[in-house]
Amino acid sequence: MKYFSALLISLLLFSCNENKKSATNTDLPFFHFDKVEYYRPTITKEELHTIITKSNKTREEQALLQIVTGNVPVSIKDTMFIKNMEILNFKKDTIDTKMHLKISHLFSFRETSEPKKNNCSSEYRDVLIFRKNNHIIGMAKVDFNCMKHQMIGERYNDSQFGQSGEYKELEKILKQYNQQN
Repeated sequence: MKYFSALLISLLLFSCNENKKSATNTDLPFFHFDKVEYYRPTITKEELHTIITKSNKTREEQALLQIVTGNVPVSIKDTMFIKNMEILNFKKDTIDTKMHLKISHLFSFRETSEPKKNNCSSEYRDVLIFRKNNHIIGMAKVDFNCMKHQMIGERYNDSQFGQSGEYKELEKILKQYNQQN
């Protein structure tokens, strides 16, 4: 009986410790992923602005603008733009799995007291494709200058993304991939 009581007390203490651990981890990730692909255009900002102001744009230029300044993709099934990014010479990297926990934390729902609004024109030069078992489960386009984003496939409302310093932290992570070229 003493052995049974000791075992019961040990189980109760262990379960209390486990509940504390899960209670302190309040992240509600937008995506559950095992791979993150990172795309960015190889053209400069100046070249992009030249294309924007051009009156007669080629099909490639129009496709580029739909990705960088438009609302493409519009759904999780809209994967053609990924092939277009490869055709349009976007640089592609796979984010190191060591960074997945940090990225998952950044791309998590959190409430902020006062949402910030930016009124600049977005140029989404950084595109992340989230995959799970090689299937696309989410996409995020990010503009670090305007601190804006577009997400597809997110599990929670992303309207407050970036209000707690996520843009700055994400930019630090992605900067290492930009410097490799």
